[in-house]
Amino acid sequence: MSISFEKVAVKYLNAKTLSLGTCKEYRGTVAKWLAWGQGPTVDQISRSDLREFFDWVYEKAAEDGGSNAGRTANKARENLRAILSWAWEQDYLEKLPRLPKPKPQRDVAGRHYLTKSDLNTLYFATYALERPRGWKRTLTVGHYWRAALVVFFNYGVDTGTVFKLASFHEPILWRHVCWRPEPPNGQGRDCRYGWLYYRRVKTKKQFYRPMNRVVLTHLKSLRADQVGLDQSVFSCGSSRPNEHFQRLCQLAGVKPKQDVETGEEKLWVLKDLRKTCATYYDEHMPESSIEILGHSVGGVTYRHYAHRDPLAFKAIMSLPQPTAFTALMHGFDGECPCCRRRFPQA
Repeated sequence: MSISFEKVAVKYLNAKTLSLGTCKEYRGTVAKWLAWGQGPTVDQISRSDLREFFDWVYEKAAEDGGSNAGRTANKARENLRAILSWAWEQDYLEKLPRLPKPKPQRDVAGRHYLTKSDLNTLYFATYALERPRGWKRTLTVGHYWRAALVVFFNYGVDTGTVFKLASFHEPILWRHVCWRPEPPNGQGRDCRYGWLYYRRVKTKKQFYRPMNRVVLTHLKSLRADQVGLDQSVFSCGSSRPNEHFQRLCQLAGVKPKQDVETGEEKLWVLKDLRKTCATYYDEHMPESSIEILGHSVGGVTYRHYAHRDPLAFKAIMSLPQPTAFTALMHGFDGECPCCRRRFPQA
């Protein structure tokens, strides 16, 4: 069946549930393919056509002043591979063309994750957070930020999963916390510390994750303020949690992240905690971050047959925690056990 690449790409995007940002990336690749102007129909695409197209994307990015032309070409390569694989599954082409090797690209752009030392200082700086205007809860705002830091580190959740920033966000509610050892979805082994349910903002994918002892301790510390099962677990005391987080970084003395090429400094945002989670999971157990963070992966076997839940369970239950996260377990809730600095208690 002769069909243009553009039409196949449109069918692919209509068939998949992708975020607006991801769809924009795919449309950008299609626009490049049309601008190249030499693309045959999908069933006639060959390896040499793909090589010429990726070379053109690379050269065009370099001419336009791009600082990482290899990454631009490789992004187009990933998008074409996904579209062509889907087209093959739908019988739009009989054989998948071999893709050329990726272009050399610069992967190191500075440190974009927080160290264990940074996390420790952030944790204890929460005791110095000021009481927000109109705050009527029994616990301090620092209690919620400490628990939020623990959840971000252990699960790499989206910001909207913890703090509701928009109407379409589904934050973690108290009914999403299961204190029983049996898995709520009936799959997998029991967890002595209970389970946590949440949904990704970007893909709407559901997760049932075991709680380790650190997560359980911090969520239990918030139950004194619980009003109802449909109440959100976390409250940052502001409608702009990233501003609060940057204030927390200032209190902790955490320096801004820096691009090693341009020297540009940028403020930390809550999304960087997701990158931090991925970094430490891969260091602890290689490839575990793919499952923990819910990244999409290629390959029919991986998607449909490889059972990844045991890997996630083992990784979550054995992940080494920053020392500050264990302070609450040892009875320290009003002072920093490292420097003995006193903070106001709830």
